[in-house]
Amino acid sequence: MFSRLTKRFGLPAKAETETKPAPEPTTASATEQASAEQTASSFKIEADAILIDQKVESRKDALALIAAKMLEKGYVSSDYLEALEARERAVSTYLMNGIAIPHGVNEAKSLVTKTGVVIVQIPEGVVWNDKGDRVFLAVGIAAAGNEHNEVLQKLTGVVMDEALATHLGTEADAGAIAEALGQSLPTRSTEALVTEFDASTSCAIVDAAGLHARPATILVQMAEEFAGTDIWLTRGELQAKMDSMTRLLSLGIVHGDSIEVSATGPRAQEAVDQISAAIAKGLDPVEGSGATNNDYQPLDELLELTNPKGRALLRGIPASPGIALADAFILDSATEFHIGKEGAGSAHERGLLDAALQQAHEQLLAVKEEVAARSPAEAVIFLAQAELLKDTNILTEAQKHLDDGASAAWAWQQTIDREASVMEDSAAERIRARAADLRDVGRRVITILQGGRTELTWPDRPFVLISKELTPSQTAELSKKPVRAICTELGGATSHMAILARALGLPALVGVGSELLATVKAGEAIAVAPQSDLLILSPDAETIRQVEDCIHQWHRVQEREFASKDEPAITRDGAEIEVVCNISSAADADKVSQHGGSGVGLLRTEFLFETAKAEPDVETQAAELAKIARSIGTQTLIVRTSDIGGDKPVSWLKQPKEDNPFLGVRGIRLSLRHTDIFKRQLEAIYRVAKAQAEELGSTGIHIMFPMISALNEFQQAKALAQEVRQAVGAPELPLGMMIEVPSAALLAEHFAREADFFSIGTNDLTQYTLAMDRMNPDLLMPQDNYSPALLHMIAMTTKAANAAGKWVGVCGNLVAEPDFAKILIGLGVKELSVSPVNVPALKELVRSVDRSQLESLVQKALQAGTPEEVKTIIRDTDQ
Repeated sequence: MFSRLTKRFGLPAKAETETKPAPEPTTASATEQASAEQTASSFKIEADAILIDQKVESRKDALALIAAKMLEKGYVSSDYLEALEARERAVSTYLMNGIAIPHGVNEAKSLVTKTGVVIVQIPEGVVWNDKGDRVFLAVGIAAAGNEHNEVLQKLTGVVMDEALATHLGTEADAGAIAEALGQSLPTRSTEALVTEFDASTSCAIVDAAGLHARPATILVQMAEEFAGTDIWLTRGELQAKMDSMTRLLSLGIVHGDSIEVSATGPRAQEAVDQISAAIAKGLDPVEGSGATNNDYQPLDELLELTNPKGRALLRGIPASPGIALADAFILDSATEFHIGKEGAGSAHERGLLDAALQQAHEQLLAVKEEVAARSPAEAVIFLAQAELLKDTNILTEAQKHLDDGASAAWAWQQTIDREASVMEDSAAERIRARAADLRDVGRRVITILQGGRTELTWPDRPFVLISKELTPSQTAELSKKPVRAICTELGGATSHMAILARALGLPALVGVGSELLATVKAGEAIAVAPQSDLLILSPDAETIRQVEDCIHQWHRVQEREFASKDEPAITRDGAEIEVVCNISSAADADKVSQHGGSGVGLLRTEFLFETAKAEPDVETQAAELAKIARSIGTQTLIVRTSDIGGDKPVSWLKQPKEDNPFLGVRGIRLSLRHTDIFKRQLEAIYRVAKAQAEELGSTGIHIMFPMISALNEFQQAKALAQEVRQAVGAPELPLGMMIEVPSAALLAEHFAREADFFSIGTNDLTQYTLAMDRMNPDLLMPQDNYSPALLHMIAMTTKAANAAGKWVGVCGNLVAEPDFAKILIGLGVKELSVSPVNVPALKELVRSVDRSQLESLVQKALQAGTPEEVKTIIRDTDQ
C-alpha cells in the first residue's frame, strides 16, 4: 500500500530531516496534557517482542513469526496469520527503505485483545511484494484502538531516514530498535510553520480511527485536484503540506483533534471549503463497517489450506476459482488412429476432406449453440474454431500434400501438426494457448475422416478430471457431467479451456507439469485448491476436513449471492443499477428470471440467421421472438437487429470476399445494403411488440442498431423502423444504438439527440479503439481492456447521454469482471448486461460499492497513462 502511494505522490526516497527535542508545552491545558500522557503511556514495546537476526524464506514466514509472537504475548485471541495475509493480498504494507508495517484487515479486529507491536529484523531481507521490494524490518501491529497512529508517527522519522532504516534492519540490537521507535514526537522539518495563507478554517476530526492511511490518502487525492494551490494541515506545533500521505500521518491526528486547513493560491478558498467539509463529514465512512469498495472478492473468503498433507502435493497455475474434492479420472490421450499416407487420387481425397470439413463445421456450430445457452460470450470460441476450417493457408498446405498423393487424413494431420508446432514455439503464452484450438479442430476432422466418435465417455459419478491438456471441445462437454474440477499438465490461465472452465464454474489448475500424469493414480481422492495453487493427492483426514470446510464456505458464498439474486442492485449510497442479461435464444430467456436478471440488455438475433439454410421468413422470426417475449414479460427486452458480417457470416447470404471483414460490410452497413432483409426483421419485432401490448397492456421491447459509425446510418435505420412500425400498426418502441466504434463515442453528443439510449459493446469498442483484432492472440492482451483510451470513449458516451437525459448500458464480456464493473459504475453507466449465470455475483458487487467514491476513483483513472495504472487505482479502493 505505502510503496504504491509514496511513488504515486512523489515522496522522495530520502528526506532531509533533523531530530529535535520535543517543544515545551505552550497553550495546552492540564487536562489535554494528561490525556496525551495517558495515550502515550498506554502503549509499550516489549523487549521480547523484538526478534533480532531472523532468517526467513518468504513474506509468509515473516508474517507467521509475527502472528505467533502476537498470540504468545496475548495481543490477539487466536491465530492472526490469515488476517495479516489477507491485508497483504489486498494491498502491500511495504513503506520504503526496507520497512513494512504488516497489520490485519478490519474484519479481524475482533481478534485483537490489546494493542501490541512485534518487530522482526531480517538482515538478509525478504521479497515482500510483486514489485520485488525487500523488507529488512517488519513492524507488525495489532491495534485495539488508536495507539497504532502513535506507532506510525514514530515510524515516520525512521522510514524517511535511509541510513537509520538500513541500520535498524541489518545490525542494530533490540535496544537500539526500541529507542528509535520510542520517541514521543515525530521528526519534523526545521522550517518554520507557514502562517500566512489566502484562506484558512478550523475543523475537528470525526473519524473514530483518526487520520490513518485511508483518510490521509483521500486528502492527498483531493489536494491533487487543486493544481497550483498549496494546502496544509496544522495540528498545534505540527504542520504538513497536503502532498504526501506519510507527512500527514506524521501529524499523529486522532479522533477529536482540532486542526487547521489552510491554503495559498488561486483556488485557496475553494480548496479549504471542500476539504474541511470532507473532514467534517468524515473521510472514512466505512470504517468499522467491514465494507469497502473492494470488499466483494468471493475468493478472499476461501482460506488457504494450512499445512496440507497427502501422498503427494503438486502445484499449478490457478485458472478458475473454487475448491473441490473427488476421485481422479484420467483422460486418455485422443484416440490414436493408424493413418495411411497413400491416397486414392487428389480429387477423390479432396472430396473426402471437404465433406469432413463441412461436417466438422456443423458440429462446431452445434457446440457453439449449446455453450451459448449457458455462456453466450464464451460460445464465440467455437465460432472461431469453425473459421479455422476455412483458413486459406491451412487448406493450401493440405492441398499440396493431396497433390503429392497423400490421403486426406494424412494431409490434414501433417498440416495441423506443422501449424500448431509453429504456435507452440512462440514466446507469447497466448499464441501457445491458441495451438490447443488448432489441434482440437484437427482431431475433430481426423476423427470424422477415420470414422470414429467425436464424443468422449465420462464417469457417471463425481470426479476430478486429470489430463495432459484439455481441448475447448472437451471442456464444453463437461457442462452436463459430474466433474468437480480440472487439472492439466499443460495450458495457461488465458487458454480457451481456462475461459470455459470459469464460465462453467469449475475450479481449475493448469500447467502442473509432467509429474501430473506420472504421479496421479486413477480413482484416488484428489483435492484441488486453486487459492493455494495446490493439487493434493490422497489427502489425509485433517486436510480433507479443511477442504470440506472450504467447499462449504465456497457454497455459502454462491448461495448467499443466489439467495439475494432478486433483491435490487443498489449501491451503498443509493444509486440503482439495472443488472440485465445477454441472451442468444429462447432457451436463454428462461434463465433470466431464474438468476435474478431484471430483463434483457442484449438479445443477439444472429441465432435466427447463422444456422439457417435460408433467410428465416417473418413468421419464423416472430414466432421465436414471441417465445422470448413471453418469458421476459413486460421487463426490458433489447432486441439488437442482426449483426451479420465480420466474424459472423451466414451461408445463405452471398457476400463478396473482404480482406478485412471487421472493417467491411457488417452490422448496420449490411442491413442498409439489404433493406428488404432488414425490414422483414423489423416487421417481426414490431409484430411481437404489438401483440404483447395488446395482450399485457404494454411491452418492454426496445430495438437497438449495431455498428453505427455515422449519424446518417442511425437516421436511415430509424426512418426504416418508423416506416415498418406504421405499416404494422405497432406502438412506438425506444430506438437505441450500440457504441462500438470510436466515431460513435466521439459523436455521442449528436447521437444523443437522435437515439433513445446507448449500449456500449466493449469487445468491439476495444478492438477498434486500439486497432487490434480481438481474435488475434498475439495482439489484444487482458490488460488492454483497461486502456485509458477505452475509458475515455466510455466517459464521452455517458457524459453526452446524461446531458441529453438518456441512459447508457454496457453489454460486453468485461462487465462480469469486478474491477471493470466498478469502473463502469463510476463512469455513470445505468445498466450492466451479463450472462444470466453472472447476475447474482454482479448484483452482490453493486450492493457492496459506493458510487460516489468510485466516481472519484474513476476521475483519477482517467488521468492514467497505462492500463496498469488504471487497474492499480481501481484495486486500491480499500485504501
